[in-house]
Amino acid sequence: MKERIAGAASLLLLAALAGCVSQGTYDQTLREVQSVKNDLDRVRIQNEGLNKQLMGLKESNSKLKEEVDKLNAQIAPLNEAVVKERQAGEGKLKDLERQLKELTASKKALAQELEVAKQRYEDSLKIQKRQAKELKEREQSALLQPPTQPAKPVAPSAQEPQQPAANFTPAPDQLVDINKATQAELAVALELAKEDSDKLVKNRPYKTKEELVTKAGIAKTTVDKIKDRITVGP
Repeated sequence: MKERIAGAASLLLLAALAGCVSQGTYDQTLREVQSVKNDLDRVRIQNEGLNKQLMGLKESNSKLKEEVDKLNAQIAPLNEAVVKERQAGEGKLKDLERQLKELTASKKALAQELEVAKQRYEDSLKIQKRQAKELKEREQSALLQPPTQPAKPVAPSAQEPQQPAANFTPAPDQLVDINKATQAELAVALELAKEDSDKLVKNRPYKTKEELVTKAGIAKTTVDKIKDRITVGP
């Protein structure tokens, strides 16, 4: 564009200096100059429009930058809050995991204790059933057994030495010491079954009569029958 303007101006200058150009050439040159001027005006208008658009874009960019700065200022505390919440959540999660482990361990221990208690209960129930069965059998045997006639005393032979009595029969008012009596004394004096007398001897010593139930495992009904005929010695 500038080159065209410069060329037209040169032609006009030459025409003016030479004074020998034709009118047609001069008019053609003027038209070109006017066309160049019009183009220059149009370019200047476009340039002004572009400058205005550029200014608007700069203003928009400045506003956008301010908004971005404001958003960044708002996002910063939000990020801090998110980080704190995340840390708190991780702490709570670890605490919950620890509590879960403790509860699992407690549950396992309780299950083991329950199993032990269940086994003890079943063993105790078996013992009670067996003792009840033995007691019932003994009662039935006592009811079915005919009364025995007292044996007549037989004088010892002169050739045979007199043997001591095999059975121990305490006096009616004599109490049997459960910490010292033999199995034979327990069986005869207290009429205990062999199993109960074995338990009584095996679990000595006793401090109270109730320990025959709690310590030796003898049926309470059996102990109630013999408690008035026994004593607990040192």
